Amino acid sequence: MNDKLKELLDNEYVWPAHYTFKFIVSSDRLGELVEILGNGVEVKESAKGNYVSVTLHAKMDSSDEVLELYKRAAVVKGVISL
Repeated sequence: MNDKLKELLDNEYVWPAHYTFKFIVSSDRLGELVEILGNGVEVKESAKGNYVSVTLHAKMDSSDEVLELYKRAAVVKGVISL
């Protein structure tokens, strides 16, 4: 999967490039995800407040850097990468 995503990213972007990450995570796991993603995240709560969508716009140097951030975020239990 990573090879295909890397190929798609490299075909779509000229690095370095601005990339938008989007995640959905339960509200009680938000802190873990923000710790991984760092500053500059946008957070929007679901209607019931059980889940949040998290968006990060970041300048990335390569597709490998994008994949690494997805890999780091995947350790958060229940996180969904969009």
